[in-house]
Amino acid sequence: MESIKINITGKIYHTGYRYFIKQAASQLDIKGCIFYCPDRSVRILAIGEANNMDKFINYCRIGNIDSSVEKVSMSQIPPAEFDSFEVVEEETSVKHINHDY
Repeated sequence: MESIKINITGKIYHTGYRYFIKQAASQLDIKGCIFYCPDRSVRILAIGEANNMDKFINYCRIGNIDSSVEKVSMSQIPPAEFDSFEVVEEETSVKHINHDY
């Protein structure tokens, strides 16, 4: 299992990008969450099998038809427990996790 944090910038705010990513995560059995950051970027916390994670990252890079991804940066994070993949409104909604992402 891989655990990563993905930061995405570009034309992604109010384009359906988060829900596109949620659908991709569901198809690939990726757990975690996605939310907007104050600077209008998107952050994803994701956990999944390495093969599926590679496919998921490709979805993050491509985006949906209304979005335009400019930059994707990733870093490893400590494993966290997620039951599903959720779209959350803000970072404070994931503060129950014991890691500073």
